[in-house]
Amino acid sequence: MRNILSVYFIFCLLTVTGILFFPPEVYAVDELNCLQCHKHRGLSRIDEDGNFRLFYINQELYESGPHRHNKCKDCHTDIERIPHDPAKKVNCTQECHIVEPSGQRKFSHKSVAKTLTQSAHSKIDKNGLPKEHQEDYPDCKSCHDQPLYRPFSAFKGDKIPGVSKRAMGRCKSCHTGGDFAEDFYDHVTTRLHKTRFPMETIEVCAKCHEDEEMRKRHELDDVITSYKETFHGKLLTLGSERMPDCLDCHIVAGENSHLIESKTEPTSAVHENNVSTTCRASECHEKAGPMLAGFQTHVTYDRKKYPLQFYMLVFFKALMAFVLYFFLVLIFLELMRRLFPTFAFFKEKKREDYHEYVKLIKDSNRNKH
Repeated sequence: MRNILSVYFIFCLLTVTGILFFPPEVYAVDELNCLQCHKHRGLSRIDEDGNFRLFYINQELYESGPHRHNKCKDCHTDIERIPHDPAKKVNCTQECHIVEPSGQRKFSHKSVAKTLTQSAHSKIDKNGLPKEHQEDYPDCKSCHDQPLYRPFSAFKGDKIPGVSKRAMGRCKSCHTGGDFAEDFYDHVTTRLHKTRFPMETIEVCAKCHEDEEMRKRHELDDVITSYKETFHGKLLTLGSERMPDCLDCHIVAGENSHLIESKTEPTSAVHENNVSTTCRASECHEKAGPMLAGFQTHVTYDRKKYPLQFYMLVFFKALMAFVLYFFLVLIFLELMRRLFPTFAFFKEKKREDYHEYVKLIKDSNRNKH
């Protein structure tokens, strides 16, 4: 009996010591204890295609995004046991456990996927047939790799009419369960403004549009480089957050942000008939005239597509080279004259009978007198 009590006492002592010095990590949504493995930063493997796959999950980032109340099993529906086999690709259009409040139905991204099929980034054409080079077209994770809530005050400052963290105190008068008020505030204020800073949006688009091979396959211009050479792009590079990014110009005001259409579509925001309207948005050039639409933002110096710009570039390069080299030669010659003042390419020949010639002239003068 004494031995049993001693073992029990030691067990309790070790348990208390472990809790005090090594407190267990508590994860609100990790009911299946997935983070027992995925919390380790080095968790990775090389898949069957030879690609490096990292399976580490940053819990702090996860809890700062819109999926923080989703259980792992809500998206990874094929996982039935732990340890599990390699997980299948997540289908973002499947129904979630969350009830969409405006329609009292289970939430799904199907409407977003439908809008995406009507955009220039769709993998199928207007006839419902798959496009060529489907691997080049983006899917959800191409743009939404790590969705995060962005505080509204980060863009407009703390003095925002109608949107204040103090207002949550009134929300909590009724909505006392969980963190409903905080979640609602984060969700609404994030959607009231861009979820990314402009430079981040440019970098997301650049993942595809800076790929030279992809541009050749689809006959696309280098829109990222041409944008960065504009006034908007240069100010953005210098740190301004007020400059327009790709979404500001390529999405019709008030439309779904996933509906980016080709410039050849009559309903596109960048169609030649709609550019002036897009530029006159309330946040941009409200008083701009129709001539502003004639400005070509993404002009490259491709001789076939833009011959006028190409030959103008050649002319100005030749002109600058001529002026530059002309003055460089002039400066060089001036420098040589200062260093070697007696130097000459053509020197006058000295006459051997110079002294005799002078003597004859003097004698001739004497005889005259």
